[in-house]
Amino acid sequence: MNERVDVTRVSRPRRPRLRVAAFALPLLAAMALLTAARCYPPGTRVVIFLQGIYTTYDATGTQPNGVEAHRFDTLKTAFIARGYERSSLLDFSYAGGTVDAGGAWRPAPYDCALTDRAPAANLAPLEQMLKDLRKRRPGAHFTLVGHSLGGYLAFLEGAREAARADGDKLGIDVVVTMDAPLKGISPDKKVVIDILPCDKTYLAGADIVEAKLDPATPDIRRYQSAVMAQQGIRLATFGNVFDCLYNTDHCAPGGPFVDDSDTQFLPDQAAVSRSYAIDSPALLSHDAINAAPDAVKAAVAFVGAP
Repeated sequence: MNERVDVTRVSRPRRPRLRVAAFALPLLAAMALLTAARCYPPGTRVVIFLQGIYTTYDATGTQPNGVEAHRFDTLKTAFIARGYERSSLLDFSYAGGTVDAGGAWRPAPYDCALTDRAPAANLAPLEQMLKDLRKRRPGAHFTLVGHSLGGYLAFLEGAREAARADGDKLGIDVVVTMDAPLKGISPDKKVVIDILPCDKTYLAGADIVEAKLDPATPDIRRYQSAVMAQQGIRLATFGNVFDCLYNTDHCAPGGPFVDDSDTQFLPDQAAVSRSYAIDSPALLSHDAINAAPDAVKAAVAFVGAP
């Protein structure tokens, strides 16, 4: 198949494109079964952690609002216990960054407003990061671990990678999403988003709501996931069904709110897709999965050795 599919946008595709994608799904699924995980020399895997919307990054790291522990500390500790060097566990910055002469990544600080952009604007610094790292670390290959909007972007970037010609690939071979709105969220969740302090443009949220409202989104996700698998990019989707962003009635009964819990999972497409029911205070529920022992263990096991 030579047709190039725009895998960044989730707007309604033209009818001919959907027919081609639907026809190709069985073939892609069969090819994916024959595609083994790629093999790389030990010590060449780099794990990149992507935060979500209205987060910040500064000298203290990836710190959630009102929480002392950093967002990805538990995950990073588990990766280190698996044998990873801390220098191979990197934080994505929406403001970009630099790679020094020794190959070390230096993420630039960013404030919350910078995260609120359309996908193409947010993926640009990620792709530049991967290109810059590969120049200094030619043998590196990348795992993207994204939380919330970060997981949404990680999935879109994995789909972009799968669609690239071999000579243009950036070296992504694993995508892990944590509490990510992969199939979008309903407009009623704006009331939850508005609790987060930040100057908002709603550009990122509008794209995710569009995905939820577009009936073609499930087919698009199936196609994207099938192409990723066929290209050897392993995908895992993890989510908390007690996350108040998606399951708002769990935390504030009587809304009524649409239950968007299933947006976090691609059970028929991902190599691993697991749900967790994590009890936590309402304001911490959207981050709880990043420190939940079972979810952390499963994510690290899926990624595998360094």
